[in-house]
Amino acid sequence: MKLYHGSNIEVSNPDLNKGRKRVDFGPGFYLTTLPEQAEKWARQKSGENKSKSIVSVYEFHDSDELFHKIFHGYTEEWLMFVVDNRRSDFPLVNYGYDVIFGNIADDKVIRVVNDFIERLKEGRVDDIQIVATLRDLSYQEENNQYCFATKKSLKYLQFKRSYEVK
Repeated sequence: MKLYHGSNIEVSNPDLNKGRKRVDFGPGFYLTTLPEQAEKWARQKSGENKSKSIVSVYEFHDSDELFHKIFHGYTEEWLMFVVDNRRSDFPLVNYGYDVIFGNIADDKVIRVVNDFIERLKEGRVDDIQIVATLRDLSYQEENNQYCFATKKSLKYLQFKRSYEVK
């Protein structure tokens, strides 16, 4: 399977020690099956640094040796997983997954998620609030991301090439 990573540099050897920690699926190396999504990430990253927009292309050779977590759509399970990883008042949790796949909490989605986190901190979350949050998320454009969370998982990624986004 072909996967894409957007950045301001070519990333031929991913390093799990780089990158932000409090993101959707926790620390890891993030890719997508959608070239246009990676190009958007590259533009965002290069805009921060006023540098080039580069997409690195990989081939992923999946294996039964990898422990996967797959989310299908914006579900309550996805929401709580993302909330756990994004909350600054919550300790980072290592769920033991090598590879995690699911939707992205992009700019539009993250507003909904952040509102939910605030309500959760204030103790104002019940089943009705969860249903309303998931309803709001269902209107978002579909997207996807893979998080390679362990060194073991990176062994199954093969760098192929990179290209500059204009």
